[in-house]
Amino acid sequence: MIRPLFCMVLIALASPAIAQTSNEAYAEACRAAVGPLPEFSCADGVPVPVTVDGVPVTDPQPQMDCDRPALLDNGAGSDGQCVPHSRILSLSTRDMMVSVMCRQKVIRDPASMDFDEIDIVAHNPATGATCWFQASGSREAPVSGLAVPSPTDARDNSFWNEPEQVAADGCGNCHDNDPFMYSPFVGQVWHAVPQAPFGPYFHVGGQFGFDQWPTETFALRDNTCVSCHRVGMAETCGNLTRLMTGKEPPPGADAAALRYPLSHAMPPAFGQSLPSWHVIYGDAVSQIASCCADPTQQACMLTPLPKAAP
Repeated sequence: MIRPLFCMVLIALASPAIAQTSNEAYAEACRAAVGPLPEFSCADGVPVPVTVDGVPVTDPQPQMDCDRPALLDNGAGSDGQCVPHSRILSLSTRDMMVSVMCRQKVIRDPASMDFDEIDIVAHNPATGATCWFQASGSREAPVSGLAVPSPTDARDNSFWNEPEQVAADGCGNCHDNDPFMYSPFVGQVWHAVPQAPFGPYFHVGGQFGFDQWPTETFALRDNTCVSCHRVGMAETCGNLTRLMTGKEPPPGADAAALRYPLSHAMPPAFGQSLPSWHVIYGDAVSQIASCCADPTQQACMLTPLPKAAP
């Protein structure tokens, strides 16, 4: 009886350890740096309106235009930038800020809890540690938002994409200044989105590719734009600045979206005339565009994002 047991122990000791998947390793790192995320349902989220001339769309059509189209490209094969019934959900607690976007890219029934993508930004405001999770579906094979498993309990990519894929998708190119981004589309339910415009901010899991995302902002002096939020050296100084300040119309914009004030989404709810906007923000926007074209200028003052609270 002793010999077989002894042999079993030797076999167990000789067996190689089962390697962690990248999902498991990233989940473990995010639990430690940000906190454990719960299971949730997209049904608890707030629907993001799609309107035309201020009226909610009840009969959406593929490739239609609207007042506040989504700025994030829904991609080839989608029904355009004005697809209704996306939902935003906050899972924030006292110690962490967590925003969930259950994204519709094709037109579905308003009650449908099938989505084309589920995205999570999980942020520790005390340290700046930030994690990114994404589940991808399609028109033919959507991802269910009814009983979404915790990404910090993920063992494989059966629901949540591998962190290498999330990093390669490049969310941080737009989120190059802050973890939570304002847009006219998301701004309609901004009360459901956590905000951390000047806190510490860095990406957990550099070994998976997140260390390739941009992490420098412009420390511009006397610039009215950066008095409300940071401006990064990737999308926020480039494409997003143009889209938010009337320099370039977003895809899917209708006539109302092309007119002031909707054409100038920054700052939100400005409430003054277009000439006043130019007096207050015109030079600031020009300075940002100049720094975006040549970040080496002394006045641009490229500064790494802070990694710890002051």
